[in-house]
Amino acid sequence: MLDQMKKIVLKNPFARRSANLLFKKIPRLKPKITSVLNLFEESLYPIDIPDIVIQPNLDFLLLELPPRYMPMMPNGLGYVHNILETIDINFQTLDTNIILYHKFHSARLLENASLPTTSAGKLLKDPWDNINTEYWAEDKLIDFFQPDLSELIEKIISASPRLLGLSLNGNNRCLSKRFVREIRKKNPNIIIIVGGYDCVYHNIGPNLFNDFDYMVVKEAELTLAPLVKSLLLGDNPKDLPGVLSRNDSEDRVWTGTPLLQKLDEIDFPRYQWIDTTLYQSFTRNHLIPITASRGCRWGKCRFCAECFDFRMRSPENVVNEIEFMYQKGFHTFHFNESDVNGDPENLYQICAEIIKRGLVLQLVGQLRIHKKNTSEYLKHLAKAGFRHLRFGVDGWSNKTIRLLNKGYNMNLVFQNLKNSKDAGIYTTVNVVIGEPGETEKDIDEIIDNLIFAKDSIDKIESINTLILPAGSEYYRNPEKYNICFKEDKNDIYKKHPYFIPTDLWYSEHPYIDQPVRMNRLDRICKQLGMHDIPLGDFASRRIDVLKEKRDPHKM
Repeated sequence: MLDQMKKIVLKNPFARRSANLLFKKIPRLKPKITSVLNLFEESLYPIDIPDIVIQPNLDFLLLELPPRYMPMMPNGLGYVHNILETIDINFQTLDTNIILYHKFHSARLLENASLPTTSAGKLLKDPWDNINTEYWAEDKLIDFFQPDLSELIEKIISASPRLLGLSLNGNNRCLSKRFVREIRKKNPNIIIIVGGYDCVYHNIGPNLFNDFDYMVVKEAELTLAPLVKSLLLGDNPKDLPGVLSRNDSEDRVWTGTPLLQKLDEIDFPRYQWIDTTLYQSFTRNHLIPITASRGCRWGKCRFCAECFDFRMRSPENVVNEIEFMYQKGFHTFHFNESDVNGDPENLYQICAEIIKRGLVLQLVGQLRIHKKNTSEYLKHLAKAGFRHLRFGVDGWSNKTIRLLNKGYNMNLVFQNLKNSKDAGIYTTVNVVIGEPGETEKDIDEIIDNLIFAKDSIDKIESINTLILPAGSEYYRNPEKYNICFKEDKNDIYKKHPYFIPTDLWYSEHPYIDQPVRMNRLDRICKQLGMHDIPLGDFASRRIDVLKEKRDPHKM
């Protein structure tokens, strides 16, 4: 019986949750299978890792290339898959990211395989770790995976799909450029369609990735299906709303992307293309993304590049998705949207529906500071399963909050954090410094406020100096905020379409450049250490990266 249970555990990595629930009901079973549960402390591997197979006679091949953050499931890919399901075509969805992830870590842990190194000689035990994503811009790391990519390319060329769709997530941009270049060399007739995070803005996307036939801008629900149908009929459409193409008129006036308003009208991702138990990390962690809304109701933060129209799903629809994945053995869900509590009542009702259905969950999300985050409200969220909430405080003084245009004050910040902590929720925060207009006196106040709130903070999860991402208010209207550039502005924007490197811009009145920002960051971190305010792993490693860029010979 014990051997049989071991096989079940290895086949279904999520059996531990079921076993623990069973123990609560029948405690006498626990001693008998303790050795089985100990398997979870061992490596995930060996597991069955599927081969990459391209189906013949495809109208459309939808592809996810590495890297994508693990253990998050690719819900964007899932939504595109569902769009293609509505068309009468022969298509395949292939997540090569998850396959190469497990292939890499299985070889690393079971075979002691060689590891990639960066151009600076850093050894990468996990290239998918979120602190390592910048190294995917280096040829050296892409070269390490080139044998896998070459094999994939040969299989695609052999199958010769008519249309090839790529999901661009920001981190896989350089690898995707090389990939498309090789595809075009071998078969220039395959039509390349791209979409995803790199394609949010029509005037920025082509500067980030220009080797495409068609780029679906922002959301795809109302634009992808008619585009695919037209292409498969042999047409060469151009000047389409929400779509860029090589065929567009030179004098074209951009027509904005139409956005789906009733989100309940579309199905949620079900990840039909692969065994979903593969969507876990080598440490057996999983994280299911839930998008209960799109856009941001506030949409006024000056440093943010994600200010889109706010729309939301009904509570029943959201919990249907959660329950669908829950019944597959998953229990940890991340609300990965821009404005989780953009409608506080809708989030409240989502939690009420979870409680009503008796789902035992671990929920994670980032909330905006809000007057409706009362003690009772956050206790309700905790009852539904919220175990970790991150608050995007960002500015930590009344003045810097106004400079960033966050829309609240420090008294509300203190109360929100206390209410969350009192509800038994693991409470973390974000910090952003270096915005135009900030002074040394503001830094003193930020330090004082962090110390004052320390009993309500489990960790500072993210602390960073201000960046200028494409699409943000600071990026679009720098002169309005006394932002200046160390080189010609037009050349900088052309050369750096994604964000402006920190060493190329500064602000005046008072003068702030990256050395000033870094000195202020150092001062804050020193005080955090003296007052035992912990930094999360991501924040700590992010600071190390910033310091390495500042003092490369001292690291």
